[in-house]
Amino acid sequence: MAAAAGWLRRAAAAAVTPRLPSGLPILRTPPPAPLNEAQSFVLPGIGAAVAGGMELMAVPKKKVSKYKKGLRNGQKALKPVPVIVRCRCCGRVKLPHFYCCSGERGNPGESSS
Repeated sequence: MAAAAGWLRRAAAAAVTPRLPSGLPILRTPPPAPLNEAQSFVLPGIGAAVAGGMELMAVPKKKVSKYKKGLRNGQKALKPVPVIVRCRCCGRVKLPHFYCCSGERGNPGESSS
């Protein structure tokens, strides 16, 4: 019977003063007064509010994982120093994928027209 009376007392106290889940009472504050025409709404660093709304910026919906970021930025990594190769036809030193003699085999002393 004593436990039921304690529960009833707590329920009655909760009905009188609404409380947050943490147990703290909810404080009632009066609504803010409306702004006059002489007053303006100013945010620090932004200045006066833009008529019709503020400018919005793009914000990502989720955090990008290290793996996805690595896939995206993989092409931006430093490339190794190009390898020096010899031309198959004339034997001159050249960089890979560069034009040398276009596969013309012949004596270097001959001139072709």
